[in-house]
Amino acid sequence: MKIAVIGGSGLIGSKLVSKLREHGHEAVPASPNTGVNTLTGEGLAEALSGVKVVVDVSNSPSFEETAAVNFFTTATSNLLQYERAAGVLHHVALSVVGTDRLAQKGRRMRKKQFEDISVPSSSRKS
Repeated sequence: MKIAVIGGSGLIGSKLVSKLREHGHEAVPASPNTGVNTLTGEGLAEALSGVKVVVDVSNSPSFEETAAVNFFTTATSNLLQYERAAGVLHHVALSVVGTDRLAQKGRRMRKKQFEDISVPSSSRKS
């Protein structure tokens, strides 16, 4: 199965890409290092071509609350838009330990985004 890993050249993403390949999947690392920018949408159409599942393990470049909320809101919105266009069947978002301590506003916004999408999704906590 062809699986795109958003953040696929980072610490977690690169390990996930390797594991998926070990299990016989065609894992596509999608990150700024591979020409994919989820904030602008650059490279997303190409990266998601033929993909059945997207696993988002991306990380905000800033931990400041407003910047992080803006990053995840914009990146997720762009991802979901391009996923629908590409016919992606499932979106998996990796959450992190301590997410329950993040600002309520950011969690509610991201949860609402997933409620409003037509791509089946799931969230996993690392």
